[in-house]
Amino acid sequence: MPGPAFILRGKFFPPKQITKTFEGKTVIVTGSNTGVGYETALKYVQLAASIVILGVRSLQKGEIAKSQIEKSTGRAGVVQVWQLDMANFESIDAFAKRVESLKRVDVAVLNAGLFNRTYKVSETGWESNLQVNTLGTALLAILLTPKLQASRTADSRAHLVVVTSTGHIEVQLKPRDKDQLLHKYNIDLGVGLYQQHVTSKLFMMWITRELAYRCLDGKGEPTVIINDACPGPCRSDVTRDFDTPLWTIAKGVGSFLALRPAENGARVLVGASTLGEDSHGQWLSADGYYRPSGQYITSDEGKILQKAMWTEVVGVVEEKIPRVKGVIASLSEQRALR
Repeated sequence: MPGPAFILRGKFFPPKQITKTFEGKTVIVTGSNTGVGYETALKYVQLAASIVILGVRSLQKGEIAKSQIEKSTGRAGVVQVWQLDMANFESIDAFAKRVESLKRVDVAVLNAGLFNRTYKVSETGWESNLQVNTLGTALLAILLTPKLQASRTADSRAHLVVVTSTGHIEVQLKPRDKDQLLHKYNIDLGVGLYQQHVTSKLFMMWITRELAYRCLDGKGEPTVIINDACPGPCRSDVTRDFDTPLWTIAKGVGSFLALRPAENGARVLVGASTLGEDSHGQWLSADGYYRPSGQYITSDEGKILQKAMWTEVVGVVEEKIPRVKGVIASLSEQRALR
């Protein structure tokens, strides 16, 4: 896990506040009924966004979040609640198709994530961290990209922000596991709950970079700005699965000593959606600044694994949602045409 210095710096020296207006903008935030996602959506409403869509699994909880945001900001008619289950490929596809009906989308923050206490298999047959943090997020990112590209104007580009983890730096891949990594980690390797979680985040960072490359036009300029951002250790319910008495006590102590308010993490995510072309394909740390990525991002070996992961993930999501193939092909066509 990140060391004490990193955690304490984040707790006592929060990222700068975001003041840029989002007037007239349409924003999507997934996993936004609680925690960092909620605070991120709240911040966009405070910054004058015209439409803020909460992508949530529970519509009831989403409506509660909507009411809280409206009460806090005094702005009604801005927040919309859309159902999105990141553990279900068909739900993700339906959400993305609904997004296509919008006039435009200026920002999409893919915040929904999972951190399980034990090894669990989702209904899709994939380990739950991999399903939500890697496969589900990858599918949604790919399917949203054409709409984000179409929202480009002469003086602005849409943003796709993918929430990741500083813990990707600490991933330890075993040599024998480097072939068909996604499938290898779909079984209980006994690597520990933290390693499984941050590994799923590393896998998604590889996907983000591959997608960013495919969103460069013929001049090498991004058609949509795609970046990763880490909100840092914040008070949220991402560890809701850690519900035993001992874990509950440990979380309470840890929250008091080390975790910062979820609003601080939201600053990083909203900030990432204000950055220019230089942020394309980059990673922002919990302080809101670019930081060196881990070895599996920057090394030659990492770049090889990245391409292999893209192929593996795309193969899985294409099998479940066949139209993914056409979406990816369209990205290449746009690159050739521009």
